[in-house]
Amino acid sequence: MKDLVLGFIGAGNMNTAILSGVLRKQMFPPERIWLSNRHAEKLSAFSKLGIRTTTDNRAVARNADILILGVKPQMFGDVLPELKDLVSEKCVISIAAGISASYLKAELPGAHIIRAMPNTPLMLGVGATAVARAEDVAPELFQTVLELFRAAGVVAVIEESQMDDIINVNGSSPAWFFRLADIMVKRAVSVGIDADTALRLTAATMEGAARMLAESGKTPEELCRQVCSPGGTTLASLSVFEERDFDGLMLDAMDRCTKRSKELGK
Repeated sequence: MKDLVLGFIGAGNMNTAILSGVLRKQMFPPERIWLSNRHAEKLSAFSKLGIRTTTDNRAVARNADILILGVKPQMFGDVLPELKDLVSEKCVISIAAGISASYLKAELPGAHIIRAMPNTPLMLGVGATAVARAEDVAPELFQTVLELFRAAGVVAVIEESQMDDIINVNGSSPAWFFRLADIMVKRAVSVGIDADTALRLTAATMEGAARMLAESGKTPEELCRQVCSPGGTTLASLSVFEERDFDGLMLDAMDRCTKRSKELGK
């Protein structure tokens, strides 16, 4: 990555998370990072880090070798025309749901297009990013992009056709875990347990369960059975999941997530 310049369009949560990983691993010095955002007040904290900031997207596109588009899918129609004449032969990474590589190639002719689906835990260096295979991108450049995301967590390469569905696995799913934790903590507080205690125990349990999933070599179903004792409390609680069709609820939520990605798509 020597001498390459990294650019970010948008200073939202996801670009901030990616940028945090890059800085943490010192992959790029701040002076070789450009960041634009339409609201200048969001840029001051980044400027203090030595990052080159601007409200002009074209300035970022002009200077960057690798450009990460971190804007909402609905904004692409406004943003892409600004960049069209500046990104030929440059690497453009889109992290937006639903925006296809073919659409980006048509709107940004000559650019090397890569799609990625990261998640917000990248901010802590424990993210999970899916990157769509891009056969027309040079292997060295593709590996550079993978290293960008590996700076802040786990990376998996998938097919472009799977991008709408991978959102259920790593994109939107942190919100589902946060929602579950919120319910658990509020229930604990309602019976007199200290909120901080409940939150710390819930978070540690989630973290431990995640490590067991990643490191035990057992399937989620096997690990679930391992927690359950015959006639015990866990089985009693899971019986409610069965009665209320928890599996069906989750599948409906995932289907709706994918459907929305396709609705946003181009």
